[in-house]
Amino acid sequence: MNSNRMKQSWKRIASVTVIAAAALLVLSVFPALRTDVRAQTTTDATKPAAETSEGAEHDRKVTVEVTRATSRTVTRGRTVAGRVAPARTVDIAFQVSGQVLRLEVDPGDKISEGDLIAELDPVDFELAVDRARAAFDLAKSELERAKSLAERGVAAEARFETASAEYAQAEVALREAERRLSQTQIIAPFDAIVARTFIEEYVNVTSAAPVARLQDVSEMRIMISLPEELAAVARSAPEAFDLVASFPAVPGYTAPLMLRSFATDADRTAQTYDVEFAIRGDVDSRLLPGMTARVRLSNAAAEASAQSAMVPVSAIDTSSRTEPSVWIYDEESGQVTRRTVRLGLPVDNEIVVLEGLQGDELVVSGGWWRLRDNQTVTVAGL
Repeated sequence: MNSNRMKQSWKRIASVTVIAAAALLVLSVFPALRTDVRAQTTTDATKPAAETSEGAEHDRKVTVEVTRATSRTVTRGRTVAGRVAPARTVDIAFQVSGQVLRLEVDPGDKISEGDLIAELDPVDFELAVDRARAAFDLAKSELERAKSLAERGVAAEARFETASAEYAQAEVALREAERRLSQTQIIAPFDAIVARTFIEEYVNVTSAAPVARLQDVSEMRIMISLPEELAAVARSAPEAFDLVASFPAVPGYTAPLMLRSFATDADRTAQTYDVEFAIRGDVDSRLLPGMTARVRLSNAAAEASAQSAMVPVSAIDTSSRTEPSVWIYDEESGQVTRRTVRLGLPVDNEIVVLEGLQGDELVVSGGWWRLRDNQTVTVAGL
């Protein structure tokens, strides 16, 4: 009887074990199934909403500004920055030391060749001239006496030779004293503008210490730096260019230029060459050394001027593309398309389009960053 009870107990335990294992297997599979069902339900519910939003975005119109491209004759060239310079600049100084007695110029003065600029106290130099002249007169008398005695045979020939040497030395000393006296004045060597002065009256100056800076404005120059691609042509054929300078500080005044000098050693950093031009014709009195200049270099050949399409600089799309492009607006369809173009040089707020436009198209000049090909838009600016 005990044996039967034990068998029944083992059967109950085996049954419970089988049921528990089956329950665990079902629980491990069910969550995955439930998750798949929920994900599928969510996807199915979201997909129509996304498709609806995309369709709405596609149908919504963007407002852009459009401008009609123009075709006109443009002289192709380049504008470079320059600086106005005098024909020469000289720091002038005394050749002797002394006290400044007079300073006759101020910065900004225009002076003529031969005008007095400054003078030292001449008293000591005048005394030196008087001493040298007295010594010269004495040596001259001794020479004449020695010559007379030598001719009569009263004195030896050696005395005459000594007197001749002393006379020559006295003559040199007199000339030197007179020259030093003349150097107590600084005289303008050419017509000039006094750029600045470095001394005051009554100060003691040493020789070679700068007194004033003079600028020779008999011819005004323009200094520019040319890139190597233009420098080669400017060096070999300067007549191939028309050069005109304008000046921000002197509105309304433009000046034609001609080549004066060309430096053949290039700037190591910028790889440019310094070129100096002279202003032809009358120079505006308002123009001063040191002012900035804009030099326009254009091809002098007649064929260099041609009809070119012009568009606003704001119409050029350069976003995320290797080549610039513009957006063309079609009036019939109301749609825009992108077109690749080749650009020339900018002219004020416009830019030359060398290839890609005929010159009568409507181009998007504002808002192109929101566009895609064949998009329908509304326009402003017409």
